[in-house]
Amino acid sequence: MELVRNFRLGRLIWTAFVTWYFIDFSRNFFSSLVPEQAKIPTIFFLILVLWMAIEYYFSSPYYQTGIVLIPTFERIFFSIFFYANTIYCIADYSNLHWTQLNLLFPYLNIIGIIIFALSVLLRYYTLFELLRLPASKLPKSGFFNTCRHPRYLATILQIIAIPLVFTSYLGLAIALTIELFIIYREMQAEEKMMTEMFKEEYLQYKNNVPFIIPKLSRLSFVKSGSVTKNKSPKKK
Repeated sequence: MELVRNFRLGRLIWTAFVTWYFIDFSRNFFSSLVPEQAKIPTIFFLILVLWMAIEYYFSSPYYQTGIVLIPTFERIFFSIFFYANTIYCIADYSNLHWTQLNLLFPYLNIIGIIIFALSVLLRYYTLFELLRLPASKLPKSGFFNTCRHPRYLATILQIIAIPLVFTSYLGLAIALTIELFIIYREMQAEEKMMTEMFKEEYLQYKNNVPFIIPKLSRLSFVKSGSVTKNKSPKKK
């Protein structure tokens, strides 16, 4: 019901137009540069644009949990490396061919698309978890019950997937070093801010839920705001 009440026709029309434009642009772009290898990047951009369009429509936080915003400098710093590395991977695939793993085409590319698609599904799942909650409430249900930073986990999967899609080993090296380090710093900053905001509630949450590696046995669909605790076996 909340999604129906927040329906915005103008924003929806604009989102649909921009989505169509960028999908058509990417299809023509790669068909002209690498006609024999255009399917892989075209599929990737279809997933990318649809994901960003939905997150834009719902005014979703791009990296954060949705409750707090990390310092602007760190977000800008990550964006610089993220977009620069993505552009390099695309250029390397379509024109430069400096750091390509051509022997693994198209298997590595397909693995990259699968990882990226899974990351998008994770961001969708956590996005709708956040939309169900008041802005000031700590999310604890669903995937937020398996690890404390599932949206950061999705972002990590994305920065790894993009160089794989475009088979750039330099892009992968940058993702696994610089970008991963910045993401880790962002998570640390958000942990500090969440602790200051929620105090004892967040400390208890930290004690029960892993940092970034999900514990899928904890995945639950209980009412938002409650953390499901593993039941200990009954003593005989």
